[in-house]
Amino acid sequence: MLINTNNMLKKITFLLCLTTTGFTACTNKKNSCDASQMCTEEFRSISVRFQDKAGSTVAVKDIVVTNLRTNTAIVAKGVIDPGFSPDLHTIATDSNKSDFSAEGDNVKVTATSVADSKTATATLKISGGCNCHISKLSGPEIIVFE
Repeated sequence: MLINTNNMLKKITFLLCLTTTGFTACTNKKNSCDASQMCTEEFRSISVRFQDKAGSTVAVKDIVVTNLRTNTAIVAKGVIDPGFSPDLHTIATDSNKSDFSAEGDNVKVTATSVADSKTATATLKISGGCNCHISKLSGPEIIVFE
């Protein structure tokens, strides 16, 4: 029985190329974060307060935080609230880093006044992603009810 060695070599070469490509494709999936980045152990959070035009604190309900890039709701994770400041509302923490891009995302914060059911909205820019901590890049710390 005579075996066509030329045809067999082509098949073996094809299988080797296919296998090598498959392994290469699997190993290229890496985390794009810089593993050599030095980070501190602190735990950061971003909070806002709500006030009226006169500067008085406004009690709020139904606070909604939305990442406008992904159109997803953000719920602050790992909030430590000792009760010292009930008027300070945490909207994101370092536990939410993966909810934001490293360059920063526009985030809409909306709340309803308990007293008169009016709403106030503000847009903040928050970064996270591969950064060590979340950071508020822009936007108000106090959201004013008009």
